[in-house]
Amino acid sequence: MRILLALLGILAAAPGWAAGLHHDLTVTLDPAARRLEVEDRLRLPAGTHRLLLAPGLTVGEARLDGQPVAVRGNALPVTVPEGGGELRLRYAGTLPPLTPESRGGGGGAEGAYLPAGTGWIPTPENAESPPSWRLSVRGPAPFVAVATGRLVEETRDGVGYAATFAEDRSVEEPSLFAGAWQVTERVHNDVRLRTYFHPEQAPLVEEYLDLSARTIDAQAARIGAYPFAGFAILSAPLPVGLGFPGLTYIGRQVMPLPFIRAQSLPHEILHNWWGNGVRVGDGDVWPGNWSEGLTTFMADYAAAEVRGEDAARAMRLDWLRDYAALPAERDSALTDFRAKVHDAAQIVGYGKAAMLFHMLRAEIGEEAFDAGIRRFWEEKRFQDAGWDDLRRAFAASSGRDLGPFFKQWLTRVGAPTLELAGAKGDGDGVALTVRQGEPAYGLTVPVEVQTAAGMERHAIRLDGRETTVTIRTAAAPRALAVDPGFGLFRRLAPGEAPPTLRDVTLDHAATTVIATADGPAAESARALAERLADGKPRIAAAERSDPAAPLAVIGTAGEVERLLARLGLPPLPDSLKGRGTARVWTARTPQGRPLLAVAADDAAALQALLRPLPHYGRQSWLVFEGARAVDRGVWPAGDSPLRVSFE
Repeated sequence: MRILLALLGILAAAPGWAAGLHHDLTVTLDPAARRLEVEDRLRLPAGTHRLLLAPGLTVGEARLDGQPVAVRGNALPVTVPEGGGELRLRYAGTLPPLTPESRGGGGGAEGAYLPAGTGWIPTPENAESPPSWRLSVRGPAPFVAVATGRLVEETRDGVGYAATFAEDRSVEEPSLFAGAWQVTERVHNDVRLRTYFHPEQAPLVEEYLDLSARTIDAQAARIGAYPFAGFAILSAPLPVGLGFPGLTYIGRQVMPLPFIRAQSLPHEILHNWWGNGVRVGDGDVWPGNWSEGLTTFMADYAAAEVRGEDAARAMRLDWLRDYAALPAERDSALTDFRAKVHDAAQIVGYGKAAMLFHMLRAEIGEEAFDAGIRRFWEEKRFQDAGWDDLRRAFAASSGRDLGPFFKQWLTRVGAPTLELAGAKGDGDGVALTVRQGEPAYGLTVPVEVQTAAGMERHAIRLDGRETTVTIRTAAAPRALAVDPGFGLFRRLAPGEAPPTLRDVTLDHAATTVIATADGPAAESARALAERLADGKPRIAAAERSDPAAPLAVIGTAGEVERLLARLGLPPLPDSLKGRGTARVWTARTPQGRPLLAVAADDAAALQALLRPLPHYGRQSWLVFEGARAVDRGVWPAGDSPLRVSFE
């Protein structure tokens, strides 16, 4: 259920009408009672405007420069005279319940969540730039309230908590949160770091503050000064991981996980530069959201590089395997990506975009890349920016025309394919022919040659359908591999992409067979099918499945194994037999279609998989003890046709 409807349309009389838009908000928030009361003194420029509040909020008073304004339900049509005016609103309402399905906001015993852009304040949707604002909030004990923006002041007494936050720059309208939190603060290089944690998370406080300080320092040195007065980490009752200007809202249950600290937290901190410090705009040439890819590259991938080349290579391979599992009909251009609305969008908007920046750095060099990053930040902070603004910054730092590079990776749907059409070694080098499919991309192709004296790394240029080159080596060549480190965004060759869960879960044509008798186990199996599919699953009998489409078989162990045997499909691997309460594995059928099998001991074991299993799409196999994955992995890759031995 949608919690708060997004702010709806507004009609403006003149261009630039949103200049000077400012909120002065006084908020009383009682999360447990789900009660919200607001007074908003809203400065508006001249023109005719139509403001809407979210359903559930009722306007008690509306005055423009002291004169009453007619209210039509939640709509406020306002005509502001020359010179601008002040609209004073009083409104209140009951928030929807805060549940795991909440995405637009709500309240309850665990707190309140009112994100920007959901209609809890009356801000014009089509404003040319975000408003400035000041927000004073008060709530009862034991709740603490937090808003985006700079903390101006706060007080506690025996009754409750009050605080004032402000944002004078063009960032975004406020988001407001509340929880029964314990607050810990550290000031680091004039940046106020805070944790708003539940009592059981006290052992995590220092580690989270340390990591925040290190990440801010590292990114500031690379990009430019941290753009906000503070950074806060909020423990959320919802199963989310969300970034906002100056804070992140992370699910209470997952905060102890190492993955959150190692990857998710640095990612959300970096969004204070990319997405909040520089806003995503459609740009003059290429639309699309660039911030997720750049943040993934500079946070997630940078952390992998610190761990070593093996970790970085593994992350690049993960992105390419994700893409290999993406059905062609679900692929899209980077210019179409706006947000992660499903796994298919994430594969393009995060993985492919991050690979673009990896390839760009290899193309222009690390020094020019870092200079381009700093230039982009200096020129576009607290402004909208698009892909072409990035191109201009990198072109200026490298002195190169990068238009063709950006155009091919942003506007095309798909990826190049590579073929090693021929390779011959002799005493002092290798002659090789590399071919690509149509349409041809401009590629700098990495080549590794194993020689009697060691490994040599080279690069060849492929601008058309095919190229033949000779590489001179320092010693006799023994073997050759094209792009063995997965440095190019491309379609993996046969043998490079063993089956994973996503080969089945991403494909809308996949059939799911429930292999268990009716009852609790069948109900749990159907619920799991709904959770695994990146869309609506097609549940049918095995005999009615498309023999060319991926197949998922979910149920109790004995029934799953009997069904696979009857259909002549790959059985449970010996390495998984007798392990855990549930076994999950992938394979390819004799016809070559992907197979995903989930075999659990009973209904409870199936039920336990509902939350964790959808997060393991990159795996080939898993063993679960209840809801905990105790073992997992990816099947070994086969022989790559992009490798050849000369011995």
